Amino acid sequence: MTSAYPSALDPTTTDVAWAAYTAAEGVPEIVEPAGRAAGCARCARTTAVMIPVGQVISRRFTGFESWTNLAGRRLCQVCVWLYRHRPLRTDAHIVTRDPVTLRSANPALLHQVLSTPVDADIAVIVPLRPGRKHLLPDARWGQVNVDDTSLTWTAADADRLQVMRRLRAHGFSETLLRDHSPAYPVLSRAAADQWPQIFDDWSRLDPWRQAGPWFDVGLRASR
Repeated sequence: MTSAYPSALDPTTTDVAWAAYTAAEGVPEIVEPAGRAAGCARCARTTAVMIPVGQVISRRFTGFESWTNLAGRRLCQVCVWLYRHRPLRTDAHIVTRDPVTLRSANPALLHQVLSTPVDADIAVIVPLRPGRKHLLPDARWGQVNVDDTSLTWTAADADRLQVMRRLRAHGFSETLLRDHSPAYPVLSRAAADQWPQIFDDWSRLDPWRQAGPWFDVGLRASR
């Protein structure tokens, strides 16, 4: 038996990876599994095309945390794409589920999306060390997914992103922004009446300076 999934069972509503695949490649053909062991090792679903796990991932692979069916010996066509499509490991992406979309995110788009809180129908994927990790298998709706963790992105974070962008416009580099106070050579180039705002902005970034992943995402989105 084959089907395009009924809406009540639509995996794109729960699995960010399936939503991303559907947006990029179309709706996969789901096949009624002969048993759990026949299902995909990662997502437990069965598609018309299934490929042995060993042909898709290397023996050094360690990202089994999101796999739901370790009895399975194959990966479905969605999960094969998930691990083989290299841009998913190197580029930031925005996935939405209403409607289902997948967009590669340059800094301008990343800034646009992160200028407001990330809501429950969006997943943001940001490889902080491009090429090192498969982020999409562990991605969660309503969060910014980075190497080894997922971040909430609140109104306070959206505000800090605007603060970071203002400071960068004054000429503070990514390295200088990590310092506890503004570097005088850069500060001195600003008009004196702008100094109070600069010092206030600087202090407003303090929570991010103590939370590295948020700071690193902010840097990516403000370039």
